[in-house]
Amino acid sequence: MKYKLEKGEFLDPNEFLLKGFEDLEISTQIMIRDALNRGLEVEILERKSHFIRLSGNGKVRLIKEASKTELDSYMTFLVMENKTVTKRILEESNIEVPKGTSVPDILSGLEFLQNIEDRIMVVKPVTTNFGIGITILPMNSDISEQRKALELALSLSETAIIEEFAPGNEYRFLVIGEECVAVCNRIPANVKGDGKKTIRELIEEKNRDPRRGVGHVTPLEKIQLGETELSVLIQAGKSPDTIPNSEEIVFVRRNSNISTGGDSVDVTDLAHESYKRLAVEAAKAVDAKICGVDIIVEDLRTAGKYKILELNFNPVLYIHNYPYSGKNRKVGEKILDLLGF
Repeated sequence: MKYKLEKGEFLDPNEFLLKGFEDLEISTQIMIRDALNRGLEVEILERKSHFIRLSGNGKVRLIKEASKTELDSYMTFLVMENKTVTKRILEESNIEVPKGTSVPDILSGLEFLQNIEDRIMVVKPVTTNFGIGITILPMNSDISEQRKALELALSLSETAIIEEFAPGNEYRFLVIGEECVAVCNRIPANVKGDGKKTIRELIEEKNRDPRRGVGHVTPLEKIQLGETELSVLIQAGKSPDTIPNSEEIVFVRRNSNISTGGDSVDVTDLAHESYKRLAVEAAKAVDAKICGVDIIVEDLRTAGKYKILELNFNPVLYIHNYPYSGKNRKVGEKILDLLGF
């Protein structure tokens, strides 16, 4: 199916849902809207895989899932998919990453963790995204916690990464070409107390925001109250029926992924230029043209210590165009520029 706007037609880029394309992942909707507004022809090659073709200005370009293009090689994709290889290449480029190791089985992981008592550690699969399979082990964690974390990670990947927990705040830097075009602070799923409503009621209220949905077809995901969220509440001495104090922030997730109900806050204008340059340097190290760079820093406004957690080969666009708070960074336009349109 091919689409093209008539002369004089224009689609409002501030409306996050594109009529007729609501079933598509929202980043793909962004690319379709921006392409149509440029007078390009958009052809949907395969809806379920979000595969489109853009034509115009004497050029034809294929795009899958909004940010997979011909500009990035298959080897670049394979490198970024594998967190161990990514860390190795970044280290060789003198870029700081969390110290740790990768293990092929539970026994090797337990042996490594036996020698670590005074540090918080992170256990994660080597090849997953969206925070899936990640466990944060507290200092002096017991063997049952360690085994459970390793079992989870190894159920999702051939090897597991065990690395030191990097203190600070995590930010997503989006690199397109040789420019860092946006920076987003992803805050774990949370609610703010009013002294009256329970946590369950506050979640229901927050989920009524039309920007929250399920399955990446809206800018934000609904906050769940599943096993993981209940575990976080229990460890904080709370339950879904707890009534938080007024203005008290209650987190129901530790990971900051938007896909698990987190909030996206645009902080592009606050980020120190040194971190933006670092993100571009990291993307260049793996020869990536479109790349999400996850960096932990202590103070975003000031140059200082940092750790790069990982690089993402298929970074979502919607957290930068439709953040929970902050500016629309129009990153789809930047990709079209890079593609020569």
